[in-house]
Amino acid sequence: MNLLRLLKISTTLAIFCLLFACAPSGDPIINLDNSGLYSAALAEDGSLALISSSQQITLWDVSTEQPKYQWWQGERRDNVIAVALSNNSHFAATLSRNSVVLWNTGDGQALGWWEIIGQAQSVSVANDGQLLIGLTDASVLYLAPDHQRLLKFMGHQEKVNSVALSSDGRIALTGGNGAEAILWRTSDAKILQRWPMDSRILQTALSADGRLAFVSDSSGHGVIWDITKQQRISKLNIRRRQMNFTAARFIQQDTQLLTGTPDREWQLWQVSNGEKLRSQRVALPAKPQPPSAVVYAVSQWRDNSIQAISSSGLLERWNHP
Repeated sequence: MNLLRLLKISTTLAIFCLLFACAPSGDPIINLDNSGLYSAALAEDGSLALISSSQQITLWDVSTEQPKYQWWQGERRDNVIAVALSNNSHFAATLSRNSVVLWNTGDGQALGWWEIIGQAQSVSVANDGQLLIGLTDASVLYLAPDHQRLLKFMGHQEKVNSVALSSDGRIALTGGNGAEAILWRTSDAKILQRWPMDSRILQTALSADGRLAFVSDSSGHGVIWDITKQQRISKLNIRRRQMNFTAARFIQQDTQLLTGTPDREWQLWQVSNGEKLRSQRVALPAKPQPPSAVVYAVSQWRDNSIQAISSSGLLERWNHP
């Protein structure tokens, strides 16, 4: 049986251009969804935001503060557990437990819909639409739709929690409950580096050029690696007993790292020495249920501003000198 079966796009995969009212222009807080979010992603330049909630999947144009498309994946609106945007903003990926869809962000059309044999956990998408999918059975699927190529990576022993794909799709960074992050080549699944951590891996990230890597575990440790030199650059100087990360992105020509946590907070770190430069708590709706928020996505916004999307459904922006 094939690992993935190409499914015919049918009327259950619906696309809608949205015309409803937007957040006020210039408001630093944009309400993306009142129902709260399951997952979110921001483009590298912060110009697009992709969210999934109990109501819908929505692609937002952050520059104009206007929603572009509403997507459904199958007959349900609430089944998407993870989303991703390519660094060049050309492609979006939406993941349910048993299927993945690749979208064109320019016209909103679905480029492919594949059923996954197994239970999916995480997703990443490259600048040409290559996909990386982490599964609970310890495997990782690499899919190159243009070349009709599928590779199954079996380097992990336990559930894969986080996957990252370089912009060109050549390098993958994956980590999971086995307390080890693995850097590998997608052309032949050759393992390039193994990075053991103290506990299960929760977050992985690659710089846009594939030169730097970030790995964090459930014990609150975060490490930045130089892939080309095969050496550790720094360990985040975390002064709390424990800090878990739910989002990570290299910014400012890879000199800084942005992270998000499940405790309503984002942080900005210096890559060279792991020192924290700034942190900020995100806002909550008037009546939050529950009274907290997970930071799902972070990005730079124009010059030095910072953006974050949290599970509360809010996109916020801060000026940073």
